[in-house]
Amino acid sequence: MYFLDRCKTESKEFMYCKEYYPDQFFSRYIDSYFTVDTSLVYEDITDIVVPDGTFGLLFIDSQNSIKRNTSTEGQPITLGRTSLFGQRTKPVNYYYSPGKTTSFGIKINPEGFPLFLDYSYKELNNIFVGLDGIADRGLMELEEQVFEQPSVKGKIKVVESFLLKRIVKLNSDDDYMLYSAIVEYIKIKKGEIRSNVLAAHFNINYKKMERLFKFYMGIAPKTYIRIIRFNAAIHLRGQLTDLNLTQLGNELGFFDQSHFIREFKSFSSLTPKDFFGKKLSSSEEVLMGIIAQRWS
Repeated sequence: MYFLDRCKTESKEFMYCKEYYPDQFFSRYIDSYFTVDTSLVYEDITDIVVPDGTFGLLFIDSQNSIKRNTSTEGQPITLGRTSLFGQRTKPVNYYYSPGKTTSFGIKINPEGFPLFLDYSYKELNNIFVGLDGIADRGLMELEEQVFEQPSVKGKIKVVESFLLKRIVKLNSDDDYMLYSAIVEYIKIKKGEIRSNVLAAHFNINYKKMERLFKFYMGIAPKTYIRIIRFNAAIHLRGQLTDLNLTQLGNELGFFDQSHFIREFKSFSSLTPKDFFGKKLSSSEEVLMGIIAQRWS
């Protein structure tokens, strides 16, 4: 098994968040893995996390050091032992406090989430739930196996063994394979495609495409396209730092600057100027690194 361990930080003392990447085979299903160690947090930290098109699983070995809300205006909720996260269409905040908590997280691609949970995901939009509220036997067994492993490498091996047992069955599902192909094409286009052109490319009507996305992802194709284009803007800004924000918007097909600003505020609560001018924490840097990695 091969994976990268990379962590971007403001300074050595705040190196509390690390990211890991799966090998090529599993990268279709898993965007990345990450860890957070609050013993390396020396003051209360609030991080903004923007929609990125992934689902998530977070395993925490103890409580009270990590909180999250369901919107940046909402009240923080202490995360329990294991939480499952649906698609986000608006930004949320994570809150880290000094402690002795270590956590292991999985950012799951839209193609991978049906391997973890076998039903429609529309009820998970913009929320997170504990595994005890789902009562899924497979996930409960995965939870125990993850916690039994003392190393990150061991936890990743457990997750990928779990996936291998389920991949063959899902890849024989024609609807899933069509949905998966559409998702990959949107990523290739970096969100620069209209939904009607997308449907025509796959020779299906939009209603069928919408049904597939609502079932497997919980959001409409148009919404996913917008999220990917927003993420592509973050990536492109990191690659082409000499572009001003008007040029950046134009590169991504936003010929109306006010539309570009509205999209950024919708997904980040900040204008592009404020977002790109924000001083990032360690975990925010990691998130930006994960987004950049997708198009490397």
